[in-house]
Amino acid sequence: MDKEKFLKLWFMNLPIKDELKIKLLTIGIGLDEIYEMNRKDLMDLGLNINEADEVLNVKKREKEIYDQVKFLLDNKLTLVLFNDDGYPMKLKNIYDPPAGLFIKGNLIDYANTLAIVGSRKATNYGLTVAYKFSRDISRYGIKIVSGLAKGIDTAAHLGCLDADGVTIGVLGNGFKFIYPISNKEVINRIAIKGAVLTEFLPDEKPFPQNFPRRNRIISGLADFVLVVEATDRSGSLITARLALEQGKDVFAVPGNIFSINSVGTNNLIKDGAKLVSNIEDILSEYGISLKNNLYFGYNELELTIINILKIGAITIEELLERIDMEANEVLKTIGKLECSGIIKRAFGNYITLND
Repeated sequence: MDKEKFLKLWFMNLPIKDELKIKLLTIGIGLDEIYEMNRKDLMDLGLNINEADEVLNVKKREKEIYDQVKFLLDNKLTLVLFNDDGYPMKLKNIYDPPAGLFIKGNLIDYANTLAIVGSRKATNYGLTVAYKFSRDISRYGIKIVSGLAKGIDTAAHLGCLDADGVTIGVLGNGFKFIYPISNKEVINRIAIKGAVLTEFLPDEKPFPQNFPRRNRIISGLADFVLVVEATDRSGSLITARLALEQGKDVFAVPGNIFSINSVGTNNLIKDGAKLVSNIEDILSEYGISLKNNLYFGYNELELTIINILKIGAITIEELLERIDMEANEVLKTIGKLECSGIIKRAFGNYITLND
């Protein structure tokens, strides 16, 4: 079995703080050398006697660690440590960065990212805003980061996925558990183009205390944070606070003053968060103008259909005749553009661009 993977998993199992793990990773000593050290050697590196003994005790769990290696291989998971090339540079600059990340999917470029977060018990208004904002923003090449929780998080991931965008999900548990179970298919969809990641070992359960901790990774990976809907005790406010501590701007969607689900977001706006009422409020922060980039992010077939419809309404049969592609693919794309609100059905069998 892969010795490098074994050593990395042994290292992640060490019961010492991430700060100390990162120190060990960055002093120029290989994991194989650290693995062979005795108590005195470890103490010479800065560990106290209890920490040194705990590190040595992990060697007794060899079978358990080999089982973890097998789990990673079987589930096509990648483990990147703080000093590996695939580790996100953005996280290296936050307070208390994770020593390592388990990743399902791709080692992607984390440039141009927006975190969309909010209440688990979201209203229809909040879910609609999260979905549509995520869908429309991701068409401009912005990657969407969220926490794969119920409610706003899931709506944000789905909006991005339905626009064929790249989204990043951050778990508060290990990969042996899917939480919530309803997001199993969402996780698989994300991993095709994006990434699902966690700092927690595979057998870590979704304990309540894990979720506030994982929020620093959500904000850390993002350029900006958008809070769509939040009570005054919502965990998404922790993400917003962490973003501010990391020197990042926070956006908030205003809500009904009589709704408890809007107390948190309305208070954020009172405290200086940027009020957001449309996607242009966000895209302008990335230097993107809707006037100059109306259909940025669409694929070639989508743009072909849009350009034909700019001339005027046309029947589906006429459109199929003008596009030299399989009819099923064209019809599927028409349906996608219709669901996205870009085109609409007109009289008879005609379709046209939406106003």
